[in-house]
Amino acid sequence: MIVSFSVENFRSIRNKICLDFRATADDHLEEYLVVEIPKPKLRILKMAMIYGANASGKSNILMALDFLRDLTLSPLKDKNIHLNLPSFALDSSRPSTFEIEFYQRGVCYIYKIQLNKKRILQETLHHYPKGHKAHIYSRIYDSITDEYDYKWTDRSYGKILREKLQLTIPNQTILSSISSVDDKGSIQIAHDWFRFNLQNLLKPGHDLTRFVCNSYEQNRCNKEFLLPILKKADFQISDIKYEKKTLKLGEFSDPKLSEILEAIGEDKDDLRIDQHKLDLIHKSDAGDFILNLHDESIGTQRFLGLSVILELVEKHNICLPIDEIDSSLHLDLIEFFILLFFKYSKHSQLLFTSHNVALLNKKNLLRRDTVWITDRLSDGSTELTNVMDYPVRKEHAIDKLFMKGQIGGKPDIGVI
Repeated sequence: MIVSFSVENFRSIRNKICLDFRATADDHLEEYLVVEIPKPKLRILKMAMIYGANASGKSNILMALDFLRDLTLSPLKDKNIHLNLPSFALDSSRPSTFEIEFYQRGVCYIYKIQLNKKRILQETLHHYPKGHKAHIYSRIYDSITDEYDYKWTDRSYGKILREKLQLTIPNQTILSSISSVDDKGSIQIAHDWFRFNLQNLLKPGHDLTRFVCNSYEQNRCNKEFLLPILKKADFQISDIKYEKKTLKLGEFSDPKLSEILEAIGEDKDDLRIDQHKLDLIHKSDAGDFILNLHDESIGTQRFLGLSVILELVEKHNICLPIDEIDSSLHLDLIEFFILLFFKYSKHSQLLFTSHNVALLNKKNLLRRDTVWITDRLSDGSTELTNVMDYPVRKEHAIDKLFMKGQIGGKPDIGVI
C-alpha cells in the first residue's frame, strides 16, 4: 500500500506536491476505506480521487507514479542513452525528485530518488523493520570526482554483493539492478512491490481486450467470478466462451504478408501465430445472441476489463491507478465498480482521476480525506490540495462546493 507519494519538477508539477494516503481522524466508512498498520502505527486509506480543471495536472500525478515504476522495472541498458524525463518546461536544467513510502510484507519502506536526464543524482532506501526508521543504502553522485559515494547499512549485503550493485550504470537505479543479482533481502522486497503490487497506469483509451484474453489464457480469471458482476451491471451477458488457436501464417492469404516474409527470408509455413477468441453470450426477451468481445461497445469492453482486475484485487494486494475512471462508463457502473473494489480489497488501493462531479455526492463511496483537488497556478504549474485543507464539514455537499469553485479545481471561463 502507498502511504505517501511526492514529486517535484515533472511535467506540469514544478514545486513539490504530496499525495498522502494517511487517514484523518474521520471515522466515516472506516471499515471499508481504512487499513490499520501496526508498525509503525498508521491508518492508510484504500482510495484517493483527484479532481480538477483540464490541464491542471491530474493525469501528471499518476504519470509521475508510472514513471517511477518504469524506472525500476524497465531500466535503460546503455549508459549513453538519456533518461526520458519530462521536467517542467521552465525548469529543464533543474533535477527532478520522487519519493514514495509504501507498505510491503509487514514493513514500511521509503524510497527517494533525484535525477536529471543524464543520470541518477541521489538514491536512498529506508525501512521500518521494527517500527523505527532504519537506513538500507544510499548512493550520491559527486560532480567533482564524477563518481558515486555509497553507504550500506543493511548487514545482509556483503562486500561481493555490494560491489556488484555498485557497478550500476549512471542512468539506472540500484532498485532496478537488484533483479540481476541473487538477493532475497530488503532491496529485493522493495523492488518486488513495484513489480507485483504497483500496477501500470490505466489510461482512458487503453484497450483492455488483450488484457482480458491474456488473463483467460493464463488462468488468471474465471467466469464464475465475472458473470454475477456482469449480470448485476445489466449487460444481459449470460456466458463467456474463450478459445485459443495456433495458426500457421501460411493459412492467411495476405499478399503483403507474403512479401514481408519473403523479404526477411522466412517461410510462412514455418511460422505460427496465436489467435484469441472471446465471445459473450447475451440473453434477451427476443432471444439469445453471441458477440465477439471486439464487437461489444467500448463501455462493455472496459467494464469487463475492470471486472477482471477486480479478481486480481481479490487475490493480491495491488495499487491500481486509473486516469479518468469515468471514461465510457455510466455513473452507476463507476459507483458499482468502486463498491466492488471495497468488497474484494484487503490491502489494495484505488487511485483515480475523474471529471464526474456526481461522484463527489456519493457519501457511501468517499469521505473528505479521499478527495484531492488540482489547480493550475499563474506560472502554469500544478498545485495539489486535499478537501480537508478547506473548512469542509461532514454535512457539506462536496459536489456543490466544487461546482461553486469554493474548494478549487474549477476552470475560470468567465462570462460568455
